Amino acid sequence: MSWGEELWDKYEDVVSLVSQGTRELDTFYKGFLKERSRIENEYAKHLRKMIRTYTPKTNKKATDEESTQTHGFRLILEELGYQAGQHELVADSFGKDYAKDIENRVNEVKKEMKKSRNEADTLQRNLNQSYKALDHSKLKYQKAHIELEITKATYEKTEVDGTVSRNEVDKMKAMYQKKIRDHDDGKGQYANQLMKTNEIQQEHFFTLLPCVLNNIQSLSVGNCDFFKELMSKCVKKEREIAPIVAKCHEEMEKVIEGVNSSKDCGMIVNKLKTGDVPPEDFVFEELQPGMEVKTGTLRKTSRSRSHTNLNVTSPNSFQRKRELEKKTKAHEIEVAKVQKEMKALQMMVQTYTDNPKFGDVKQFQGELETAAHKVQVLESELNAFKTELADVNHQLENIRSKSPSVSRKQYTQSQQSSSSSSSQSDTLERENPKQISSDSSTLASGWGDDFRDVSELPPPTLSQAISIPIPPPMQNVSTSAPPPPPPPPPPVVAPGPDYEELKPRKVVALYQFNSDATDTIPMAEGEEFFVSEGDQDGWTKVQRVDSRFFEDMGEGFVPTSFVQNI
Repeated sequence: MSWGEELWDKYEDVVSLVSQGTRELDTFYKGFLKERSRIENEYAKHLRKMIRTYTPKTNKKATDEESTQTHGFRLILEELGYQAGQHELVADSFGKDYAKDIENRVNEVKKEMKKSRNEADTLQRNLNQSYKALDHSKLKYQKAHIELEITKATYEKTEVDGTVSRNEVDKMKAMYQKKIRDHDDGKGQYANQLMKTNEIQQEHFFTLLPCVLNNIQSLSVGNCDFFKELMSKCVKKEREIAPIVAKCHEEMEKVIEGVNSSKDCGMIVNKLKTGDVPPEDFVFEELQPGMEVKTGTLRKTSRSRSHTNLNVTSPNSFQRKRELEKKTKAHEIEVAKVQKEMKALQMMVQTYTDNPKFGDVKQFQGELETAAHKVQVLESELNAFKTELADVNHQLENIRSKSPSVSRKQYTQSQQSSSSSSSQSDTLERENPKQISSDSSTLASGWGDDFRDVSELPPPTLSQAISIPIPPPMQNVSTSAPPPPPPPPPPVVAPGPDYEELKPRKVVALYQFNSDATDTIPMAEGEEFFVSEGDQDGWTKVQRVDSRFFEDMGEGFVPTSFVQNI
């Protein structure tokens, strides 16, 4: 449907509506995008502020590993930060890119509207001028017609009247004929101008003005299509970030699944464990007749005993063990790293020694000595850590062996094993009584050795007349002999000198080498060779092991510094 055909008489209304639509595009929809951008920015800003507020604080001095719960929450906040970044991208597109597109479109429409209005004004002026010329010619024709009628009536009256001279009649006749000619001229001009005005009017309303209206219609259609494209871009931008946000959600779910309560509990144990054992059981204290007892003595004695047993070791042995294990591991890694550097330096020293033309070898020798000294210091510290770690482990094992829970467990096991082995012991006693007696004596002597280092208890006081001791940990010692040790490993027979002479020496290429002489051969990095002749002024004669890198199995010289023995 064409505006030029349907709305030829509503030009002003059409211009007003299109101008209003352009203003809405510049103010209403642009304002919508600006507000949306502000909301997205505020949302991202508040997300990042919340992330900073709730991110778990890290202690640089702390060496303990984070719990899976804390680490998982940190990763969730990290994924939330990625989501905030996506909202910032949306805000940037809405507030800058798309708003700029609206400004460009509005400027373009305003320019085209101004051009169309100027064209329409020109067409209207031409039409008005044609209307004015038509009115002028028509008025002239009407005036000539009126004058002709008056002159005609006068001429006819004069011709009939006998009192007027013939000369006056001839004058009136000449004037009448002149008015007829003026009338005919005015009539012709009027007809001609009428035809021109009709042509101009027809061209104006059927060709020129419809063209202007159609141009304005195209601007209106363009505004509508631009709005559709703009909103489509907005939706597409949000859909672009949707997979990334969904990926963030998937990562959050994985992080949540990775939270391990058992591991966290174990980490708390490792963090707080001291290696101490619970206090021993209290002994029964019988009061003899006539014994003086102070009020509160039993309570104070029990409390002080419990407090003493709860602090068997003043230092935290288990935490010291963890610290030593971390230091040992770190030193082992550092020693391996420095040793690797030493190997590289040794190779450089050997290469520069064999080939003085490469440069001065003293710089690498100094670095090698520094690295060797560093390795010695690290190994010394490492041995000290290992020694202290062994002492701490031995101390923790001794503390654990004195735990009442261990004594009860061994006592229970001994009771169960004694009931099950009673019938076997009776049978053995009947079969070989001498062997049993010797085993018993051996067992008694073994207990004496085990408890020889234990400090003797002080003699009981009156307040400790009756005591109920706990069975010793060694009560469950079996009378059977220990299992035999494993057989020694078979002796290693070293190859003789003949074997070393017959075995060909192999080398591997450290770098790529391109042959530029007839007696040399090219080689690729990592290629293996058999040594035909040893080093000769920095060159070694070799032969290919296989044809993986080159088709020929040639033999020739290569730089000695470019290969390494394997």
